[in-house]
Amino acid sequence: MLLLLFCSLLILLLFLPFAPGLREMLNGKDAEPLFINMDYRRNPRYFGLSFRQIVIKSLANYTGMSGFLHIKLSKQELIEVVDDAVVEDGGSVATIYYVENNLQSGRNVRFEKEVYVRGNACLGEGNELRALACDGDIHILGRTRFIRWLDAEGSIRAEEESELGVSAACGKELFLAGGCSFKRLYGFPVTTMTSTMAYTAPERVAAGDFVEAGPASQQEDMQRNLAVLPARSRKNCDIITAHSLTIGEHTIIEGHVKTHGDLVAAHSVTITGNIFAGGNIRLGPYCRVLGTIFTQGHITLEDGVAVGSHGKIKSVISKKGITFHRGVSVFGFVSTEGEGRVI
Repeated sequence: MLLLLFCSLLILLLFLPFAPGLREMLNGKDAEPLFINMDYRRNPRYFGLSFRQIVIKSLANYTGMSGFLHIKLSKQELIEVVDDAVVEDGGSVATIYYVENNLQSGRNVRFEKEVYVRGNACLGEGNELRALACDGDIHILGRTRFIRWLDAEGSIRAEEESELGVSAACGKELFLAGGCSFKRLYGFPVTTMTSTMAYTAPERVAAGDFVEAGPASQQEDMQRNLAVLPARSRKNCDIITAHSLTIGEHTIIEGHVKTHGDLVAAHSVTITGNIFAGGNIRLGPYCRVLGTIFTQGHITLEDGVAVGSHGKIKSVISKKGITFHRGVSVFGFVSTEGEGRVI
C-alpha cells in the first residue's frame, strides 16, 4: 500500500511541472502569433535622429534663450545654447553644445560632449568630437577624430586622415579623402578619392551597356563550382561555387554570385546581382555591382568601382575589414566589424 502511494506521488510530481503547458495547449489564452512588424528596417541614421529629437524636446520650454541651461536628457545635463559659433584654435567646449545657426572651429579644438548644429558645420584640423548632429552640411578639414558618431541632413565631406567613429551618416553625399577610417557609413552616394584635388574616373561600361562583351545570351541554368571565368565572358545566370572564383576583365554576369572562397574580379567586370563570399572579395578598377556585397572576409574596392545605383539602397558589408581606393561610389550602406580605410 505504501509502495503504491509512493509511486502515485512520484508520478504526480513528475507531471506537475507540465500542467501549465498542458492547460495552455488545451485552452490557450495566448493563441495568437506574436506581432512582427514586417516593414521594419534598420535606420543607419538612428543615432543622429534620436539625439535631435531628445534635444529639441528638452529645449521646448527655452525658446529664444541662450547661455547655459540645465536640461533633462537621460540624466540632468548642462547645455550651452549659442546663435552662431566660432571656436578659436586650441579651444575646448565641456558641455553639450547647441548652435542655432553655423559652427566654425579652428585647429585642435576639443568638444567633450555632443554637438547639435542647426546650420552648417566646418571643423578645423585636429579637432576631437564625441558626436555631432547637423541639419546642414559638415566639412571636416582633416585629421579630426570622432569618438562616437556624426550625422548630417545634408552632405559630409571628410578630408585626409579623419577618423569617423562608429557611424557616419547623411542624407546626401558622404565624401572621404585618403587616409580616412570608418566602421559604418551611409550616404547617397558614399564616395572616395585620395586627395582634395578633383578626381575624374575614366568612362566605364554603364549598366545595361554590354556591347563590348558580345551578343546577349539566353537564360542559363545555374552554374556551379566554377573556378575561373575568362575575360569577356557573359553569364545570364546565378553562379555558386565551393571554390575561390576569378573573373576575367570585361565579364558580365546577369545574376547573383556566391563563393565559399575568395572572389577576385579583374578590370571592368559587371555583376547585376548580389555577391556573397566566405573569403575575401577584391573588385578591380571600374567594376560595377548593382546589388549588395557581403563577405565574412575582407573587401577591397579598387579605383572607380561602383556599387548600387541612384534611388536604390545597397550595402557593402564585411566582417574583417574594408579598403576603398579612389573614385569608389557606394549608394547606401557600408559596414565592417574590422577596420574601414580609404587609401
